[in-house]
Amino acid sequence: MRSAPLTRTLRILIMVLSFVSLLLFACTIVSDEEEKADGDKGKKLDIYFVDDTFKPDEFVDAIWDDKVVPYFKQKCLPIGDILPAWREDQEAAGRAFGYREKAEGSPWNFLVEGSGVIVGVNTASRASTVDVDLDPPDGHANFILQIGPVIKDTGVRDALAFISFTDFTNQLEFARLSNAFNKKVNAAVLCGLDRENLMGKRIAFHGVFTQLQDCDLVRITPVVLEVK
Repeated sequence: MRSAPLTRTLRILIMVLSFVSLLLFACTIVSDEEEKADGDKGKKLDIYFVDDTFKPDEFVDAIWDDKVVPYFKQKCLPIGDILPAWREDQEAAGRAFGYREKAEGSPWNFLVEGSGVIVGVNTASRASTVDVDLDPPDGHANFILQIGPVIKDTGVRDALAFISFTDFTNQLEFARLSNAFNKKVNAAVLCGLDRENLMGKRIAFHGVFTQLQDCDLVRITPVVLEVK
């Protein structure tokens, strides 16, 4: 007589567990640092549920030709003017030449253009780059240019004054947007490169580098690239 209620209870328990599992599968947990009252840094976990309403690739496709590329062509400054100031004082260079959405705490982004000669090709990694000797050439690399297919940095997204974090639902959407911009750079700018024959070629570019660097030379992401 007691087996039927027990069976129903187990069925209900299984249904509840299945529902919870689906919820966890559909969410992303994002770690963020917050200041505790005692001044120590602790970890805050924000849980964002995936919402397929936002289509980052479609968003980027819709604005690339009409807004993003013209913006870079209009706003980019000669990299030869910025590099000396950057090497002397990054913060001062940012105030003079850079852009960042937040007034404090976020890295500066520098929209730059220039031309030069490729003096090194680094394709062992999927995050491939070329070393560029800026015009007038002196035989030494002045910066590196990303050629993908893996693009580091969030500079393309963060350099656009008409893109704001507050326009998006959460941190996850904003991260997906950066990935979409980097995918677009690969598809629209880099996919046609003759990667095996870049050494010694002349290039002209419009692009961006960010204050957050993990290399000795600044690393530029191109938005417009011409190999001559």
